[in-house]
Amino acid sequence: MSTAEKISVCAMIVVHSLEGMRQAGHDIPSLLKRCDISEKQLKKPKARVPVEKVVKLARLCSYQAKDELNCSLERPFLLGHFRIVALSLLQTRTLGCALQRLTEIYNLFDNSFRYSMNIGANQVEFRIERIAGHRIVNDHAIDSALLVAHRVVGWLCNERIILNQVTLDFPPPDYRAEYRHIYYGAPVLFKQPHNAFFFDTSYLDHPIVQNEASTESYARRAPLDLYLPMDAGGVLTQTVRTLIKQAFARHNAPPEFEQIATQMKYKPHTLRRRLGEEGTSFHTIKSQVRRDIAIHHLGDPETSIEQIAVYAGYAEPSAFIRAFKSWTGFTPLQFRKGLEIE
Repeated sequence: MSTAEKISVCAMIVVHSLEGMRQAGHDIPSLLKRCDISEKQLKKPKARVPVEKVVKLARLCSYQAKDELNCSLERPFLLGHFRIVALSLLQTRTLGCALQRLTEIYNLFDNSFRYSMNIGANQVEFRIERIAGHRIVNDHAIDSALLVAHRVVGWLCNERIILNQVTLDFPPPDYRAEYRHIYYGAPVLFKQPHNAFFFDTSYLDHPIVQNEASTESYARRAPLDLYLPMDAGGVLTQTVRTLIKQAFARHNAPPEFEQIATQMKYKPHTLRRRLGEEGTSFHTIKSQVRRDIAIHHLGDPETSIEQIAVYAGYAEPSAFIRAFKSWTGFTPLQFRKGLEIE
């Protein structure tokens, strides 16, 4: 798969995301034209849209509607609500506390969904339920609500929250194949009693590591992070990712593959084969870790691009800039500034 394909969005998702704006009477052809998106192209079965155009479109819709959820729920979420919510979550100490506060804040809005978090012996359920009589423009709005909760708490603790399962109360949409990316490869069950995602209780104690500066950066570039590809992989992949992260924390450099194999008590060829069975490789995981490290530090405006290159294990900033653009489609500076609407 090429870089362009990795950082593009299924056109059918874009169409579904525009339904609230369409029903509210906004000029969809004009919005699409401003983002250089062909309305005719969107109707093609396998069409995809570059992520920067999708993000620009989402922002234009929000500004025009004065609603950050683009007319998809009973009442608008006024511009700036996501930033304020993120800053509020920043005051918590752990992922568990942040997710609990998120449910409390959103329940105050009483806007189409009721949120809850249920902690079991081994896993946590984060659930959103439809409020009877409230407008929800389509099923995409439910996915969006779950995704925002999942991504924002993962960002707060700078971890990928690997989901055990996702349940949705609607039938599979016409872009069902995209769900392997939307929820990081977690199994997704449709036509279920509740809309929820499930994850291990071990995540609850992960500390919040972001600060106010990185939160402002995160809010400025929203909703870009929702669309970046971050395949989670299997148990072995997660273990390798953890060991690579630990090596970076100690040395600002990735370990050699043979070191990882030794730590995990595998012969190199066996580990290579096992990772292949999980659909990944050591090189891919290492690149993902470098990307995550870079994204984290880009949230701090006081940290230079040159220093971030060092943190990500690059001796030359130019090599880091090329790599970052291949991962996200943007240079580090563009990513830090966020996509600006002209």
